[in-house]
Amino acid sequence: MSVSKRDVIRSLRQPKVAAMLMLGFSSGLPFFLTGNTLGYWMRDEGTALSAIGFLSWVGLAYSIKFLWAPIVDRVDAPGFGRLGRRRGWMVLTQLLVGIGLAAIAVVGRSAGLAPLGALALIVAFSSSTQDIVVDAWRIEAAADADELGLLSAAYQFGYRIAVLVSEAAILILASHFGWRLSYAVMGVLMAVGVSASLIASEPLRAKKAFAAKADAPLWTARGFFDAVIGPFTEFFRVYGWLALLMLP
Repeated sequence: MSVSKRDVIRSLRQPKVAAMLMLGFSSGLPFFLTGNTLGYWMRDEGTALSAIGFLSWVGLAYSIKFLWAPIVDRVDAPGFGRLGRRRGWMVLTQLLVGIGLAAIAVVGRSAGLAPLGALALIVAFSSSTQDIVVDAWRIEAAADADELGLLSAAYQFGYRIAVLVSEAAILILASHFGWRLSYAVMGVLMAVGVSASLIASEPLRAKKAFAAKADAPLWTARGFFDAVIGPFTEFFRVYGWLALLMLP
């Protein structure tokens, strides 16, 4: 089903769609703040291109997030488990991103590249983990294929707004008020995602699945197989050889 931006805007009265739009914004906001935008800041500070290139490696977290996705899927978020597995991880990662961006604003370039790189890595790791959980919430919260299309469109709409804010609007803000204040504002804007996670409801499908499964501990051979190998086995069982084309 093709869903336009107008369809998304008209449906914002639905709490689920509004939450998805906000979660899309929360997912898109940190992406460039540890990549291109951070590079702009470092370049303004006279940082060597080789050092900027080294900092860009933190973006690798987005490419290898599948490595810890099984843990996120099988374990409740520390300290936030009462919110539900999906919502708990969303709130935790959003808070970590917000705190990390605020810390980058406080530390700045003056503390050296090592602390800045460590904070950027925390933000990238937390942001990529947020993406894992938001994707799971979107799929599990949808009642049918039509609603999934609407939620996906809302996510993309929110994500693109965040990209404009974090790669374009922030440059205007930085030119008037400086990079540190600009990054602090970005950290505060993560409250949009936290608010969405708190108003969203834990998907009933996820609750039933977690309640029905008597999962073996993740660190056992059986638990590791169920969490990591099992989904690939089921994926190939459903789609056959076409799965090879879908994986990339």
